[in-house]
Amino acid sequence: MSNPIALIGGEEFADGFEDVHASLLEIARTARARKNGHAVKAVFLPTCAADDGPETVAYWCDTARSRLEAVGAHVITLPIVDEVSANDPENARWIAEADWIYLGGGYPHVGMRILSGTRALQALYTARQRGALIAGASAGAMMLCSISWVITPELDTAVTEILTQGKGLSDWDFPFPPLLDCIGIVPQSMCWPHANQFFSLKWLKNGLLPARHTLVAVEEQTALVNTGGNGWQVLGRGKVLLVNDRYQVQELYSGTRIKSLYPEG
Repeated sequence: MSNPIALIGGEEFADGFEDVHASLLEIARTARARKNGHAVKAVFLPTCAADDGPETVAYWCDTARSRLEAVGAHVITLPIVDEVSANDPENARWIAEADWIYLGGGYPHVGMRILSGTRALQALYTARQRGALIAGASAGAMMLCSISWVITPELDTAVTEILTQGKGLSDWDFPFPPLLDCIGIVPQSMCWPHANQFFSLKWLKNGLLPARHTLVAVEEQTALVNTGGNGWQVLGRGKVLLVNDRYQVQELYSGTRIKSLYPEG
């Protein structure tokens, strides 16, 4: 994995994450050999939130522009919300020429439904080959891995009850949802965002995590970042859990560096 990537656990545009965005900006600048006087071109895609309606999409675009411009990026927001916009040549050109592509939150199955087989997705691969930083937050981070799960309405309701009513996870028997093939920039992996709010090792042991895959559980306002061939580093407020297919858990705190996500052997 030679080009930079960032998996962000959510709450990426809340106060307190500015320093991480500033670090990502410098990673994108370095990867594309941008001089200090040359603004990093960041493209934000709200695609995972497409089913939430145009007002929600506009809100995330406006928020992303405000937050990323505040750290010095030149931001283009592309409301790619359907097959037509995902195949628009101008949208694809912006993505292919970007220094930093940022996939926002929502639902990974929505993002994959819209992007699969389109010019926009091919442009993302092109940008990556040219050294662009590819970042995903929440559902965007899930999509960057090889596999994720479908967040069904029933699952969404059940998790909301856990978060809002303080229900525990120890005896949670909700069946895990269907799995979904994703973009696969981080191979043999699955990302679990918002891990400080909701995480169940029992769910993994019931069959959610495929064999020979690593689960990357990322807390909110936290990023696991590969700077381009130099291993991985945790940035931000919280921690990252790595879980292998033997359900061994490794905790990584802010500032921790590791060479690989995958166990040897």
